[in-house]
Amino acid sequence: MLLALGLELATTGYSQPPGHAPALRQWKSAAGTVVEAELISQNDETVELLIKGQNMARNIPIAQLSEADQKYLAIRWFDAQDLRQFELVKDHLRTVAERPQTVSRLLIEIHNEVKESPYAGLWAAVTLSCGSNEHSRAAVVLEDTLRRIEKQQAADPSRHRMTFCSANNNLAVCLIKGRKGDSAATRMVRAIESVERMPPIVQSNAELLHELTTNTDSFITFSPSTRQRLMRTVALSDNAGSGTKMEAGWHYSLDFDVPSKSDAKIKIDGVDAPRPDLQLLATGTGFVAAPGIVLTARPVVETTNYHGPKLITVIVDPASSSRRSELVRDLLISSTRSVAVSSSVGSGFGSGSVVWTHYSYVRPKNGQMGAEIAALRVPNLKLAPVEVALDDPAKQAPIQILGFSRGQSALQRGLQTQTGEVLQSRSVRGSFSALGASGSGVTLETSARVMGGNRGGPVLDAENHVVGIAYDTPVSGSDAKGLFFGSGEFRRWFYENVQTASLTDPEPSHTAAQRLSTVENSSVAVYCWGLKQKSTSQLFSEIADNSRDAGGLYLRDNWCVACDGRGFLDCPVRTCNKGVVAGRETVVKGVNPLTGRPIRAQQVTQERCTTCNGKGGRICPHCKNGKI
Repeated sequence: MLLALGLELATTGYSQPPGHAPALRQWKSAAGTVVEAELISQNDETVELLIKGQNMARNIPIAQLSEADQKYLAIRWFDAQDLRQFELVKDHLRTVAERPQTVSRLLIEIHNEVKESPYAGLWAAVTLSCGSNEHSRAAVVLEDTLRRIEKQQAADPSRHRMTFCSANNNLAVCLIKGRKGDSAATRMVRAIESVERMPPIVQSNAELLHELTTNTDSFITFSPSTRQRLMRTVALSDNAGSGTKMEAGWHYSLDFDVPSKSDAKIKIDGVDAPRPDLQLLATGTGFVAAPGIVLTARPVVETTNYHGPKLITVIVDPASSSRRSELVRDLLISSTRSVAVSSSVGSGFGSGSVVWTHYSYVRPKNGQMGAEIAALRVPNLKLAPVEVALDDPAKQAPIQILGFSRGQSALQRGLQTQTGEVLQSRSVRGSFSALGASGSGVTLETSARVMGGNRGGPVLDAENHVVGIAYDTPVSGSDAKGLFFGSGEFRRWFYENVQTASLTDPEPSHTAAQRLSTVENSSVAVYCWGLKQKSTSQLFSEIADNSRDAGGLYLRDNWCVACDGRGFLDCPVRTCNKGVVAGRETVVKGVNPLTGRPIRAQQVTQERCTTCNGKGGRICPHCKNGKI
């Protein structure tokens, strides 16, 4: 059968692992022969297949497969490279604002190492042009980034449309800073034509380019034909940003297409921001502990990188297509300091109302914080409370954590389960929380992972009693341990601080299946919203932490285009060199002894430029020290 394929095959020493269930697929050669095989691995040139009925995997050149199989492998390869580069990139993005030069160097190294993916190039170019005004270098990186996207789109035209739009827009800004208006306009047109709706960022840049080049003395070259093409494209495009007001200046777009296998997200399907001025800060899980009261972990509603007013919502019945969002009017949170600006709470999500969740705080008593949790008051919540165990689970007791995952399809995937056992107890004293040295609590350690979206979720024992509340996994790696507060710890916290309700004790007559059903029905998704921010640190942290909503993500360039960020305009006299103008004058060098006439010659002279008064230029009137 292998010979009939007409392929030259190289044997590898592959042995099928015990209990392995092969995922067979039909593969077709360029000559038309078909076999069933499992895909073991691939690179950009070969694929390793385990043919049905064979014990050894074979390496096959991708070029010898059918066009359809080549396309399938190309998309699979691009998916893997995108995911790899995205995971490498996002850990560095949080420190862009503090160390832009170092981060840009790291991003370029990643860009050069993973050669098929565009993420590192997109963000490295922004750090170069916006951070250190290296717009020419940034343009080179963006051109290579666009070539990568075009290569991916040759296999699948739907790939990286938003990334392609952002890269073209950002390249246009770099070209404008290089005073290349025609080339910039061409890139803007490509950005607009690459997506169904024109982003307001691109529209703002296009309109600003038109305005600045209308005057005859513009320092940006822009031909009438290119201007007409750009304005026609803008006028006829569907505008996604109707009514969106951008501040004056050039803007880089940071929007991108999420890797298909990543937990990163642009927006959680089925969850819209309560108001257009809000962005998603954090997500987590909670459960109904008492009538109208949801318990969750403190980090879900704290969000240490944002201290403005916050609005908390919970998604009731998240597995249903009729899911609804409920407003959290106020909450009680363990913290040594204020983590949100307190505001009055309106009656609903009306367009004219100002709605924020009111935060009240539980302060440490005698240096002890207790459970680091938050109690959310949700007046319209009509879900049955869970049964809470009276004591913490014993060491080595099996447990499971219920909660939502991260990612765009978190609600569609529903509650996920992390299983493990109780390992030991440990003290929490500011090592990974914002409590600082004055607060402390005792958590239980488990082999089950607490991963972002399931923070605040219920921890169940073998009989499905709630024996804890998931808190965090403070370190990464294969040996990372999840932390949770046991039921005894959060029972004490609840009765000391919540005076208006009681927890539900275990009911012996209920079965484990009944208790599990109650827990599943009473578990809710918790979302923390805050005002949209525009600082570099916040923007790149949103990308790294996967915590942004569907709104456009952009960054304003503060460098002056007129002086190229120098804060100084050169003298308009071309012959002026640092305030000195070179000239020529005729001087008498001597007398001709035969004729007695003077001998004249040209002599170079240097005189102070009268235009710039010997200064070589003038302070740029458009900026201060090169920045707007």
